[in-house]
Amino acid sequence: MGIHKYSAWLWPGLVSVVVLTAFAIRGSDLPAAATMLAALFAALTAAAFILPVAENPALAQRKAVKSLLIAFAIFIVALALSTAFVVYDPSAAWLAAIKLGGVICAFALGLRCSLTDDRAKRLFEALLYAGGAWAVASIVMFILDPAGIYGFEKFGAGRLTGAFSSPNSAGTLFGALGVMALGRVVSRMLTRQEPQILERIDPVMAGVCAVSLATLMLTVSRGAIFSTMICAAGLCVLLLHRRLSVPKLAAIGAAALVGLAVIFATPLTSVIGRFDGIDGDALERATILKSHFSFAAHKSWLGSGLGSFNTVNDHIVTAEDYPALAVMRAMHNVYLQWFEETGIVGLAGLALLNLAVLAPMVSGARRRHQMGGRIWAILAGYLVFLLHGFTDYAFQEPALAMFVALLLGCGFAMAGNTAAARGTLSHDRGTTTGEA
Repeated sequence: MGIHKYSAWLWPGLVSVVVLTAFAIRGSDLPAAATMLAALFAALTAAAFILPVAENPALAQRKAVKSLLIAFAIFIVALALSTAFVVYDPSAAWLAAIKLGGVICAFALGLRCSLTDDRAKRLFEALLYAGGAWAVASIVMFILDPAGIYGFEKFGAGRLTGAFSSPNSAGTLFGALGVMALGRVVSRMLTRQEPQILERIDPVMAGVCAVSLATLMLTVSRGAIFSTMICAAGLCVLLLHRRLSVPKLAAIGAAALVGLAVIFATPLTSVIGRFDGIDGDALERATILKSHFSFAAHKSWLGSGLGSFNTVNDHIVTAEDYPALAVMRAMHNVYLQWFEETGIVGLAGLALLNLAVLAPMVSGARRRHQMGGRIWAILAGYLVFLLHGFTDYAFQEPALAMFVALLLGCGFAMAGNTAAARGTLSHDRGTTTGEA
């Protein structure tokens, strides 16, 4: 029984090691590292689908999976049309396709490893623990070398970056982690039966939440902080609105904001200081968006091909917009960049694929009492990425895109799982099921 208990953590452990490796690689958005990550996720996914796993119900019997496969097929056809007719940079298109393949494999891996509630709980918690571990490591590295990473000078010196290409990308990750860990703490507190409230709080998950929020503040990312605040508030309202009245919710929220402002006073001062330059940033990004939207509008149906952003950027730069376009590495709006590269057809395919994933998750979160809190937490974490995607480019970093895909695969499986009958033994743990 003991061996079986520890073996149940094998897949979550393997996946967490790969995630930590992805986070720790300097320049994970560069070709060699991105290709290696895609290959790692592809190998793990192949092994996961070859080896037998417990399923409740069987994967083939889930209606949501059939709808997802149809949406996925449409998405692939849309990308194929864009790639077949217009490709500005074939080598970049291949690299983008490899990255996208890694994201797809990560989603499939998260799904395959979460086909019972016990397995889904383990994977979700393991991913949050891995994120919390990287938050701690990032803080230590930042204290030791605020201006660099692994001995190299980094972009955004004086702001925590981790090993990512931008402090804003790090902010997106740690904001999403903080929101998901907060959701886990709150949902556990609401479902446990211990008489004392402190007994119902998971101290490790509370620690993950605290260290993630601390790391977020050190990134001094305005967009990430505001996206996190919006998603955290929305998640708490969703989880607590049936337990507390609106005035009490508002009072607790205000107290939490005051407490966080006191705890994180120093980084908040830096965030407020960055607002002095917001006019310049807004003007620069407006120039970027205007220049690229003008180009994209002329190829609105099929775009200019996957991965073509840098080539297009070099093509459209002029003397007037050179200061804004010459030093940029991404669009600062993932939706406009996707539109430029894949057109209306690709954008519609992506929207349909997201709908096929998110609609069953929302339905499952509303329907499944025991797992609903976890599903809402994953949705709130994904929303941090979606909101911050309007002004930054965390989705362009393969390590972060694959991490989000893993979580979505896990949440999609949670939504379709059927809870084991009370008093029966779990396939995974040999213990009775329940919320823990």
